[in-house]
Amino acid sequence: MTQGFHVSSENCYGCKSCQVACANEHLLTPGVFTRRVRQFYTSNPVGHAFVSMSCNHCDEPACVENCPVGAYEKRENGLVVQDHSKCIGCQTCVQACPFHAPCYDEATSTTYKCDGCVERVAAGLMPVCTIVCPSANISMGEMDALPEGTDIKDQVETKPNLRVALDKDIDASVFADIDNADSLVDPGMEQA
Repeated sequence: MTQGFHVSSENCYGCKSCQVACANEHLLTPGVFTRRVRQFYTSNPVGHAFVSMSCNHCDEPACVENCPVGAYEKRENGLVVQDHSKCIGCQTCVQACPFHAPCYDEATSTTYKCDGCVERVAAGLMPVCTIVCPSANISMGEMDALPEGTDIKDQVETKPNLRVALDKDIDASVFADIDNADSLVDPGMEQA
């Protein structure tokens, strides 16, 4: 029973409702986002695509492996959650994650990441990102039951639980090194 996300890049028009709703739900500091809408430009053919991403709750999460204080835990259902009370703000998790899914909050000197809205799900509700998308482009559930799409698991060594309905202008290879993709407009992380 491994939980994961399905996102449709082919139907996403980049409104960022999911990104804002997630930050609102978790009362994050303005400018801190645990879900980010990333935009790609392509030149042949000329076009662009959007993809909404958060933590991919990987089978082999680098954040769990590399956190020096053990602030991350991979649960039986596959979700990777963080204990904020343990976080020392070293940002090792941000650098270790191939998607830079954890985000650093300067105001609190700690990192945050998507937890799959564990509290909402425990209360019988869906994750907030899945209900606010005006095009219903995001879903979360057991990987075997998610809609059709390209499985990103083989693109990255952490084996992310992410399935994407790819836009015609991108292919799965962009996920192999997404933050350094030449065509990425918004890398989704703070720039040094």
